[in-house]
Amino acid sequence: MNTNIRTKDIVLTALLIAIGIIIPVYFSFLRVTLPPAFTATIMAHVPIFIAMFISPWAALFTAIGTTLGFLFTTPLVVAIRAASHVVFALVGAWMIQKRYNLVIIGIVTAILHAVLESLVVYLFLVLGFTPAAEGTPMLVTAFYVTGLGTLIHDIIDYIIACGVGFALVQARAISPLPSIWITKK
Repeated sequence: MNTNIRTKDIVLTALLIAIGIIIPVYFSFLRVTLPPAFTATIMAHVPIFIAMFISPWAALFTAIGTTLGFLFTTPLVVAIRAASHVVFALVGAWMIQKRYNLVIIGIVTAILHAVLESLVVYLFLVLGFTPAAEGTPMLVTAFYVTGLGTLIHDIIDYIIACGVGFALVQARAISPLPSIWITKK
């Protein structure tokens, strides 16, 4: 992993963390909630995806920092779901460094994201920290509602982030992104 961290990247990471905290705090009108444990705030993952485009370090610190925004504004199960973003952010940043194409990166990170968040919800349900909806099996709540919901939410945010990422490349704020379809070796 590249440990040469540029000042510009540190500043961009700090800005992404700030935006990632502001989104769930001030944009709750963009939040979709399905009890007991699923929420989706549109654009909440965009700062993490953009951080992935910068570096693994930016992805790591942005995922940790944005978790704070959820810790302040949502139930604990949602904040722990947000903490799981560290994993898909690091995997995605590594794939970007290896120049995988953006579609493959999006698919891999979306599936990983959905599975991890589903597991968090399932553990909270099984351990009794979050009550299950009456008449709904835990597996349905965890893997269908949360998993499918996260998958859809991730795809929307990833598409937005790619658009913003291409604009940041044009502004010379970040390094060029991998191609959309073709993996360059």
